[in-house]
Amino acid sequence: MPPKARPGYPDDASHMNETKMDSLVLVEPMPDKAEKQLQNLVLFAARGHRVISIGGARHSMGGQTLYSGGILIDMRGYNQMHLDSSNNVLSVGSGALWSEVVPYLNKYGKSVLIMQTNNSFTVGGSLSVNCHGWQAGSGPIASSVLSFRLLMADGKICTCSRSENQQLFSLIPGGYGLFGIILDVKLKVTDNKAYRMYQYVMPSGDYLKAFRERVDNNPQIGMVYGRINVNQDNFANEAILSTFRIDDSVAIPALKAPGLSAFRRTVFRSSASSEYGKELRWRLEKLVVNLGKGKIFSRNQIMNEPVDIFQNSEAGYSDILHEYFIPVDSINRFIDEIRKTIPKYKVDLMNITIRNVLEDRDAYMRYARKEVFGFVMLFNEAIDPGADREMRNLTQKLVDIAISLGGTYYLPYRLHATREQFYRAYPMAQDFFKLKRKYDPDEIFQNQFYKAYK
Repeated sequence: MPPKARPGYPDDASHMNETKMDSLVLVEPMPDKAEKQLQNLVLFAARGHRVISIGGARHSMGGQTLYSGGILIDMRGYNQMHLDSSNNVLSVGSGALWSEVVPYLNKYGKSVLIMQTNNSFTVGGSLSVNCHGWQAGSGPIASSVLSFRLLMADGKICTCSRSENQQLFSLIPGGYGLFGIILDVKLKVTDNKAYRMYQYVMPSGDYLKAFRERVDNNPQIGMVYGRINVNQDNFANEAILSTFRIDDSVAIPALKAPGLSAFRRTVFRSSASSEYGKELRWRLEKLVVNLGKGKIFSRNQIMNEPVDIFQNSEAGYSDILHEYFIPVDSINRFIDEIRKTIPKYKVDLMNITIRNVLEDRDAYMRYARKEVFGFVMLFNEAIDPGADREMRNLTQKLVDIAISLGGTYYLPYRLHATREQFYRAYPMAQDFFKLKRKYDPDEIFQNQFYKAYK
């Protein structure tokens, strides 16, 4: 297993950011007590010139929830939920895990509108990175947020929405905990449905065409994602488009534990550092295209899978994510570029998933300034300075490629992009940091991301 953090030295999902912190504060489970506890803590930090970082499941990979010598607040105890089923609105504490939210909504025949693929993250963390998922015809999670309550640096609690404290409403999604503590969120939810899965194999250069033909203007498609092959002999030449169509003619299956977990994990992990394993896995994925045709899932089932089914458990290694957001007209050029670029580096690429994201009209630090396709890359990396240097070099090359094509990159991961690349990809960042100091003049809320790029 990856090393466990030492007491007083919390880490994040990268297992490369062990950080000496002053203290770890677990939030009270009762909302009234938690709010008073957090208000007192913020005022204490202000008086003592202390720094606060905010964490939940801590699945970021670049110290976005950590700051040396700071106070780390663990929000996971703040997980209360209430459903207004007549208006399809969920009120939820920011520390709630999606693995708690999905079964709760399932009892009422409802489902999350927008979240990541897996259920291992907190609501507050998902909003802080402005996540996106497989949900068809959707922007990032900010588009599903009606309002939230925020505990600010002066200890006051404000409500933020599109009509109230609008500037803060835009700064918090993708704000990485720099403006205050998200207390609870009102989210739009939708009906749970039965979906039939259909998959299609094609040359990777035909992926966009297939997506347009099979997904666009089809309201029956509820979920969709793509995958590109990573086996060396045929690298990035094939793709699989997976669609999930609503089928109201069949019963919605009961929510249960993910199926074939042990087998799927074995197949996936056997491809780490193994070209044979990668080739075998891609063959099996293509075989499933025919075997799984028309298989029925519930919407909630698709989103009720933890990351640990696939994540690394080998000592000395970690799974590292990248994501690049590419405008529609540059998709094929990006695939061509990664086909030429990635094999030049000594890295172990395990997976590439493609996800469509519509224009973000809510967040200040927008990664989707128009419709984009997100290319999610999973690497298995040795926890070693040399391997990390090689990953840094590759990241900087891929960031340059994305920017040259009018795209950008996702910020929750390793802080390998240079400051110059960061500001090229996010030209609004300078004003973003000025606004951070407007709302938090004493810089109470900090993390390693802020330290690296402010």
